[in-house]
Amino acid sequence: MSRRPKKRLDGLTFEEFRKQVKQGQIEPLYLFVGEERYFLERALALLYKEIGEGVSIFSIGETRAMSPPVSAATAINTANQRLMIASRRLIVIRNFDKIKEDENDLILEYLKRPAEMTTLVFQAVSLDQRRKITTALLKACTAVTFDRLSEGQATRWAEEYLRRRDCRIEHSAMSRLIGLTGTGMARLVSELDKLATYAGGGSITNDVVEQLVPRAREHSNFELWDAILERDRRRAIRLTQRVLDDGAEPVMLVGALAGLYRRMLAAKDLMARKAPSEEIMKATGQYGQRAAAFNARVLRTPREEIIHGLRRIAQVDNAIKGSEATPRLQLEYLVAELTLPDSARWGIFH
Repeated sequence: MSRRPKKRLDGLTFEEFRKQVKQGQIEPLYLFVGEERYFLERALALLYKEIGEGVSIFSIGETRAMSPPVSAATAINTANQRLMIASRRLIVIRNFDKIKEDENDLILEYLKRPAEMTTLVFQAVSLDQRRKITTALLKACTAVTFDRLSEGQATRWAEEYLRRRDCRIEHSAMSRLIGLTGTGMARLVSELDKLATYAGGGSITNDVVEQLVPRAREHSNFELWDAILERDRRRAIRLTQRVLDDGAEPVMLVGALAGLYRRMLAAKDLMARKAPSEEIMKATGQYGQRAAAFNARVLRTPREEIIHGLRRIAQVDNAIKGSEATPRLQLEYLVAELTLPDSARWGIFH
């Protein structure tokens, strides 16, 4: 029998996981971590298909009619039950990060001796690395990560997705599409399907994207960007809260802020070497009156301040993924810092 590859603590990608399942390699214990639900649900669908009818899903803390909230004990008891009909069972524990400390021992014992005919999936958006149970899960389970794609990764994935549908997309149209939808795969796939159907196997142009793809995300981002650039703290925090209340993922909002500051840095460096305005507009995606206002703010902002902003955004991104405080609180502190008035920022950089 061939030896299985060593488990990676940084996690398999969805494609690596898919190939293993297609080859019939299904592990008894999985750890699914990440906020990209499109690939997460596809991964679970692969397991459903291979395992068949014996599937149970438990969301920790969920309240069901006439029953106490779902606990880890509920899921573990089901995992240990004898199979009566199906030959194998799949158990999914969602929100495992909400498992209470007094249930840790129950989980730890199961990890030592998982039920022979059960595949158990622990699923959560992020890991709290400080918890003992997290260390145990990382050691015992095959980890699969479902991180949000970067703009470059989403672009390559979308191009291949359209290629399989015999469609092509212009480079500028793809950039515009990602700018409007973000890299959340559920929204992106929905728009890709719409565009491919419209194109009917032809080429998708920038005009088609402008015509068919809603601008809700871009509008919200631009409003928030404007408030930050203008140092309008109250408006910026209010917009942050509104975007989050509308269902935006905190990590996506952090990514939008990182995109703003990367554009500012690109503009700053291009201005320093006296690049043509057309080159600056192309690099930053800012045109017309927006370009004038954007460039004016960049000219007034020291380069070290932009670098500091990028570092703080990266720190908040890591803190959110590491479950330090709440994502909303982290974002509000970040936006408050980024919108400090110029006079208050003097001591930070001088």
